[in-house]
Amino acid sequence: MRQPIPLVHLFVGFLACFCVLVVKADDPYRYFTWTITYGTISPLGVPQQGILINGQFPGPQIDCVTNDNVIVTVINKLDQPFLITWNGVKQRKNSWQDGVLGTNCPIPPKTSYQYKLQAKDQIGTYTYFPSTLMHKASGGFGGFNIYSRAVIPVPYAPPADDYTVLVGDWYKSNHKVSKLYIQFNQFSCFRA
Repeated sequence: MRQPIPLVHLFVGFLACFCVLVVKADDPYRYFTWTITYGTISPLGVPQQGILINGQFPGPQIDCVTNDNVIVTVINKLDQPFLITWNGVKQRKNSWQDGVLGTNCPIPPKTSYQYKLQAKDQIGTYTYFPSTLMHKASGGFGGFNIYSRAVIPVPYAPPADDYTVLVGDWYKSNHKVSKLYIQFNQFSCFRA
């Protein structure tokens, strides 16, 4: 014959189920605040105006793990609109955050914008860079590393060390002068 379940056991079982329903686990958040300014850089040995992020060139590297939520607040202190593209980072359910002109409006001068991304189920090294007004030719770019979570098996040994190599095109004039040169030569009979 079956014995009735004591009332205490029912209460504990109900309490356990209630706790499971109430607890909300969320993926980790990583917050960054970037201030975009002009500064003097010399990538070719010639001092020129470049775009700095938090006073550094290249910009700060983002290191995160798959499924992390990345929140980047960008404060534009330039005299021109500014827009960042997250190159190679998948934008699931938030394609308007990819930083491409047409899906994002540039950040007006002296204002800020908050990008909200999730490094969803991808690992690797990616980049971010400005995508308007030839800003990419003047800096404002950096690395974006997404590492594997412990629950995702990787079929090779971890590297002994990790380096992010960034390659860019450089000119001896700043991006504003280069833009004017290109615009002028577009309609000129005397192209170089």
